[in-house]
Amino acid sequence: MPYLNLARGEPWAETWAVMHFPDDAAKRRAYLAKHWSGFYPACEEAGAGELVPRSVLLSVMKAVAATDIDRDEIADRRYKGLAAGEQLKARFTIAQTEPKQASWNAAARVVEWQTRKNRSYLYDARSVFLPVLHLWAAFILRDQRFYEDQSCGYRAIDDLHVFIAEAMALLQWSLHFKLPRKKARPTLTLQTVDFWTPPPDWSPPISRPEWPRDGRLRGATLGEDWMRRIRSKPPRRKLV
Repeated sequence: MPYLNLARGEPWAETWAVMHFPDDAAKRRAYLAKHWSGFYPACEEAGAGELVPRSVLLSVMKAVAATDIDRDEIADRRYKGLAAGEQLKARFTIAQTEPKQASWNAAARVVEWQTRKNRSYLYDARSVFLPVLHLWAAFILRDQRFYEDQSCGYRAIDDLHVFIAEAMALLQWSLHFKLPRKKARPTLTLQTVDFWTPPPDWSPPISRPEWPRDGRLRGATLGEDWMRRIRSKPPRRKLV
């Protein structure tokens, strides 16, 4: 099982790289290199923080040169990651409303309505991003936002660990929830997928009363109008 880097370098950027390229180490390195090359020059010119050793800068340049990655590819991966995460989010919310209906098929039906993407596209996105499905779904459940509030001592790194706690809660739910049918399988299984998780020595953050988030998944349900759509056909795409 691969582990997220939550302690060294830029943990937020490393987590984001894993979410975009869970199956491609070279692309993850290129993504991180582009991230570094984007913000480090401005930080150095402003005299903010310590200077990065020359060896690190050389490794960044090598990563950029070794693997081609552009904004369009990153945008495409983000969109597919969201499409994959929306399916797990949909299944989770359906289960809170009507557990007997909480299948992958029903979840895909909801996301078809939301995104106007066909079932083949959604299935492909879910297959590619399966190892990080819980991370994308948790990101969507927090309204696709990251938080920081220095006034109450809630730092970006605190929010990262809270986000990981939310994603792990969702993964644990997925590993246990299954439809009330004979031979039904859990939503996700460890036997077939290497999910990206925090290292074994990681522990959830200790929440403070003044913090805006605590790592628990917020109550999420699916409205009756969406439940009706589960039982109907998705909208047809117009031919151009």
